[in-house]
Amino acid sequence: MWYFIIGLMVVVVVLLAVVAFSLWRKVFAVQALQQQNMAAVDAAQAQAAQEKIDYIFESLNVIASSLLDDQVRVAEACIRMAVLMDSLPLSCESKHFFSPIFEVYSQTRHIPTHDKWKALDRKQQKTFEQELFKLEGRMNKKVREVAAAVREKPFSMQNYIAQH
Repeated sequence: MWYFIIGLMVVVVVLLAVVAFSLWRKVFAVQALQQQNMAAVDAAQAQAAQEKIDYIFESLNVIASSLLDDQVRVAEACIRMAVLMDSLPLSCESKHFFSPIFEVYSQTRHIPTHDKWKALDRKQQKTFEQELFKLEGRMNKKVREVAAAVREKPFSMQNYIAQH
């Protein structure tokens, strides 16, 4: 009789061990799947971030070339470039290099754009236009030098990494 009870206990322990082992395998499988999913999400986020930076770099290059080809005003180019560069973690050296662009941007922030510009009467628009012409005249050379440097050495991830 004792042999039977001991044998039954051994069978129960072995059965519980098999169940526990299979449950642990499932837990490890779920954890591995979660890690794969997290890695895929991280890779997708990294790819999206890289695409955003590539888009910013390409846009900066196009704006700089457009400015040098007189397809866009100095103030508009500076506004567009400054907004794009705000999305980049620039070093102090880069911020200093691009300071003419940020200076024009900061001095034009108060000027209404789009629908607010259209809502202004002609006299107000003319006042702002005169202000823009003075600012562009004063900053034209410095901004064009920056744009020429960008055209000569376009923004790219390799250049960006080398500078930061």
